[in-house]
Amino acid sequence: MKNLFFVLLLSLLLLPSVSFGQEVSVPDMQNVQPQDNLPQEAQEQISGGNEQQADESIPEEYDNSGGESEQTSLQSEDSDKTENLEFKDFPKELNLAQDFTLYLTLPERAEVDEENLNQKDFEILSLKTDESGLTAEIKAVAFALGKVNFDSVIFKSASGKIYKTLPVQTEVKPVDTGFKDKKLLDIRQPYRPFNYWILFWIILAVVLLYAVYRILKKKAQVLGVKKLKELEKDDRPIDVIALDRIDHLLLGGLWQQGSYKYFYSTFIDILKDYISERFTMDAHQCTSKDLVRALKKNPDFKGNLTQLADLQRSADYVKFAKVEPTEAQRDEDIRNLRNIIIDTRPPKVSTLSDNKEKELL
Repeated sequence: MKNLFFVLLLSLLLLPSVSFGQEVSVPDMQNVQPQDNLPQEAQEQISGGNEQQADESIPEEYDNSGGESEQTSLQSEDSDKTENLEFKDFPKELNLAQDFTLYLTLPERAEVDEENLNQKDFEILSLKTDESGLTAEIKAVAFALGKVNFDSVIFKSASGKIYKTLPVQTEVKPVDTGFKDKKLLDIRQPYRPFNYWILFWIILAVVLLYAVYRILKKKAQVLGVKKLKELEKDDRPIDVIALDRIDHLLLGGLWQQGSYKYFYSTFIDILKDYISERFTMDAHQCTSKDLVRALKKNPDFKGNLTQLADLQRSADYVKFAKVEPTEAQRDEDIRNLRNIIIDTRPPKVSTLSDNKEKELL
């Protein structure tokens, strides 16, 4: 107990010599020299422990001596496997969107690295090598204006050698369109296809107008003829007028001029005008057969139906078949027409003149 009490008292006496907040110096173990009065084995153990402690205190990440040498060796290895190449006659100026061709000579047979073939300002159109594989042909086109760079193209050989082209700078100019010093014209109006419905309605309107014109013209002619007949109304008997018209037809010159069609047209008009007035019917609306059939049923008609049919047949041949009649045929038709008029004329007081006319025919 006395010894324990003495130790506690001694420790209390020594504590005031160390002030709180004051740094306590720790001896540097590397600088600690072995005590001369210690045995040699103890000094060797102390120095060996200090070196081991110093080695352990240095982190491995700060030991760069081995890493630097390894990195240097890798760089030298890469430089030995990579070789830079230059294009032949790379154009200094290009036009926008104008394709150009580059040629490159390879030291050995190599293939292009397609993964690194993308260009920023150019588009590779084609890349091929010759049969020997030593000459590469690159066809490209520029799509950016100004000064642009043609990036490196990488080739790899079977031996692992890498051939890399050096980047080349060139200038791309805009294309000369020819409109720089010219005044541009306005944009043309959009083309509209032709509307055929408009053409249809125009044609229809023209046809209708022409039809109306023909109708009005015909009505005017009919009215004019009627008025003319009213103004020039002849008080003579209809048979006398018809016979007189036959004489005027023969002396009118149509036959002498060779106008046989007009001659027989007037000839038939004289016949039908007389029949229309004599038998109160519209003979002009009847055909040749219809007229013969209608007069056959009429009890007042005393003429020769055979003669009527013959002269109408002759007139139809001349008008529609363009047959040239002879003078003998003309005379026969005129004679038949006169006979029909005389045979069917209205009754008269004296018939002596009729017999004389027939004798003259």
